[in-house]
Amino acid sequence: MTQLKYLKYLGKKHDYLNNNCITLINDIYKTELKSNVFDALWEYLNMPEGKPLDGKAWMKRFSIQDIETGASLVASKVNLTDLQEYDVILFKSGRLLPTHFGMYVGYNKFIHLEEGRFSKIDNLNDVWRGIIASIWRQTGIST
Repeated sequence: MTQLKYLKYLGKKHDYLNNNCITLINDIYKTELKSNVFDALWEYLNMPEGKPLDGKAWMKRFSIQDIETGASLVASKVNLTDLQEYDVILFKSGRLLPTHFGMYVGYNKFIHLEEGRFSKIDNLNDVWRGIIASIWRQTGIST
């Protein structure tokens, strides 16, 4: 099962500067894909290494449009029906602010790290699907 390779990323405790939803995916990309694709996004957003020095206030500094514009520099937007392993999912709040990132791992599941919790793999159920803002695939990745 493809999800076994993600075991080493599970159980990480959330904290904004070292382990958050962004750094989790960045670590997976760097380790599993040997990709530094997120470096361009962090530079564009002026958020060194995806570590928000202002805690969760980062969500108010950026709009979904800001993140999508930065993502479009290195990735392509994909539809929910076309999900593939390593696709990055941007979630939104009811106010259309970016609130969370996850990465699709296959079999209708995604890996993520929520505030105050530990990293885990969850089902991409109707609740999660209902708050997806967009889905992104790094240029050149095919699974």
